[in-house]
This record gives sequence, structure tokens and C-alpha cells, in this order.
Amino acid sequence: MEAAFKDEVFYITGSSGGIGFATAKLCVEKGAAVIITGRDAKNLKKAETDLLKISSRVIAHNIDVSNELEIVDSLNQAYKACGKIDGLVNNAPSIHTGKITDLSLAAWKTNFKANLDAVFLATKTVLPWMIKAKQGSIVNIASVVGLKGVAYMSAYGAAKAGLINFSRATAVEAAPHVRVNCVIPGAVLTQATERAIPDESMMQATIESIPLKRIADPIELARPIAFFLSQDSSFITGASLVVDGGKTADLNAGN
Repeated sequence: MEAAFKDEVFYITGSSGGIGFATAKLCVEKGAAVIITGRDAKNLKKAETDLLKISSRVIAHNIDVSNELEIVDSLNQAYKACGKIDGLVNNAPSIHTGKITDLSLAAWKTNFKANLDAVFLATKTVLPWMIKAKQGSIVNIASVVGLKGVAYMSAYGAAKAGLINFSRATAVEAAPHVRVNCVIPGAVLTQATERAIPDESMMQATIESIPLKRIADPIELARPIAFFLSQDSSFITGASLVVDGGKTADLNAGN
């Protein structure tokens, strides 16, 4: 039986759509209070409105997680308003693609700002609160691109590979009272995926390369994320869960 959330407070980045919104919605439905974040004010407002139809325990922060002052200030505001943060989901993505020979250092660094630097800053901010409370769960959202080499995604892949190992190291440092785990999605039906795979033939080729022959719905990522946030995973930390329809398990599957 899936655990319900009673008084838990979860801070979820990149939650105006896709995996982040699906996670926020699932957590709210289970009884949690959520702080959602997003860069696009219009999309964030819509997400907030939709979630408020389920529960009044929703706070929205219009921020760019790659901005150090904004993410730290947002977390401090959330902590002050709620008195605690039981769970942190580092989900906000940033994808800049290109050939290594064409990629500028600025574009390279942009991938790291949102995908790794922001996670470090958020973790550094909330970890002392969680350690003091002797409880907490951090869930980092990586990508299968961090496990396999993909042409034109070297910067994004390097950042996500770093995130996977950062999650393991943090799990060891945060123990025994705070758990840290990583969810590693494959292709998911989100706007980011649509932008990355705009061509129908490319999309079909992607689907054919996945053993389950489909792309995941965001809720299929939200469920394992909620699992890691819950006490159902109370003895799991430092884990990396691949949720990709079997693609990385198939030696013959293309990138």
C-alpha cells in the first residue's frame, strides 16, 4: 500500500509542467504541502491554479534555479513560511545541445548551472535543516544521457553524470537521518522532449529503440519520485533508479 503524506512539505523545482508538475500533483493528492517553482510565469500560474483546485497547501515561486540568489532566497522563504522542508526534488532541467567543436564555453556552463550547480546550492541550503530535524529526503532527477554517450549532448550528459555521482556522495554525507536518491528517466512525454525530438520520424525511431515501445508519461516518473520521498523507501539511500522502458538494458538499442 502506498504511503500517504500527512504534514510533509516538499519543495519541487521545475514543476510548472512535465515530471515536476506530475510529481507535485501526486504529492498534493496524497496530502502534502508543496512549493513549486518555474521560470515561465504564465505556465507556473497555470500549474498553481490547477494544484489549488486539489489543495490550498500550494506555494508558487517564479524563479530561475540557475540564479544563486533566487534559489537560495526561495528556499529560505519556503522554510520560513512552512517551518520545515521534508523533501527536496531537484528536477529543473536545462538542455543545450551542439557539436563539441561548435559548443561555446558559455553554453557548456549553462548546462551545469541548472543541472548541477542549482542542485548543489539547493542541497547545501536544505541539508542543515533536515539534519537538525533528523529527517528528510532529497530526490535528484538525472537522465539516461548521463549513463550513455549521446552525440551533440556532451554538456548535458556530463552534467547529469555528475548529478548521479553527486547524489551518491550526498547520500553518504547526509546519513543516517537524511536519505538521498536519484531517478534517471529515459524519454518522457514533456515539452522538453518535444523540443529535443521535433521530427515525427525521429520520435518514431526513439520509440522503436525502447523495449516497451513507447515513451513514458510524466506520472510514471512521479510515482517513483513520490516513493523515494515517502517512508516506503525508508531503508533506501544512495540509489539510482533507471526509469527508461528498458532502453539502457538493451545492448542493441541505439542512442
